Parts: sequence; C-alpha cells; structure tokens
Amino acid sequence: IYVGKAKVKNPRTGKEERIENAVIHLLGLDKNGKAKTYQPQCPKCFHESHELGVVLTCLDCFHEGNTIHRYEYEVSLLSFTFKSSGSCSTSTSSEPDVVIKRAYSFLHKKNFGEYSFLFNNCEHFATKCKTGTAQCNQILFRTGVPGAIAYNVARGFTKGLFWS
Repeated sequence: IYVGKAKVKNPRTGKEERIENAVIHLLGLDKNGKAKTYQPQCPKCFHESHELGVVLTCLDCFHEGNTIHRYEYEVSLLSFTFKSSGSCSTSTSSEPDVVIKRAYSFLHKKNFGEYSFLFNNCEHFATKCKTGTAQCNQILFRTGVPGAIAYNVARGFTKGLFWS
C-alpha cells in the first residue's frame, strides 16, 4: 500500500526522519521459502532484512528492482475473467484515507498474522487494506472451480490461525 511520505525512526540517531515514497506491505518468504533479503540496512528507510511481517519501507526496498504492477479494483466480471490472475478484482476499493489507515493499523498493532503463501500473503494484505476483505485471486483462480472450492474450505479451517 503506497502511503507517500512517512516518518521512520533512524536507529543510528534515534530520531524520526521523513521518507518519501513509503510503502506498507507484508514481507514474507520468497518462492524458495527463505526470508527476502535487502541490503543490511537501507540508507533511505532504515529497513533491515531480518524484519518480516507488515513493514514500512521505501519504494526501492519494496520492489527490489522488480517491475511494479498496478492492481485494479472494480473491474467488470468480463474483464476480470480475461485478465491475468492476481492483477484485478471486482471488489470495490475503499477511499485512500481508509486504506492507509488500515495499513498503518496492521503495521502498528502487528496483528495481520504470520505470512503464509496460500492463506496470508502480500495479496491478502493489500486486498484487506483496500476492501476490508482479505483475498488472493492468484491462488484462487489458478486452480479452477475444484481448486477454488478446496481453497475456500481450507482457508475457513485455518482462518483463526491468521486473522483475529
């Protein structure tokens, strides 16, 4: 969730510093099951590579040189059907101030839960902030109708483990 300007604590000086292009996101494991690593400490946002969970970083740390794609909300069902999974949703997005407030709440309360590739990943975090409901279309729609049913049943059983 792009939040623009933000304040972060500089661990070297103990003072709050303002950063530009701040992003709040769920940082978990990479596709090999290892913690994502940045440089030892980012000179822009002071993020350290061992920090996992909901974090506030600069945009450079967020995308680590990868391409950033814009996720679209409120697309038609027809568009949703033909777009690549994980790129859009038919759900309505909340107003930006509500979205940012939700993201900061998860950041400060540290209550979004443990990262899980299937049930609590970065797309779940972003959609929870944007719409109030955590969902992951990448996981859900790559498996067809039987996979979607199994996913929702399994998510129902594990929901208490990840969300309060």
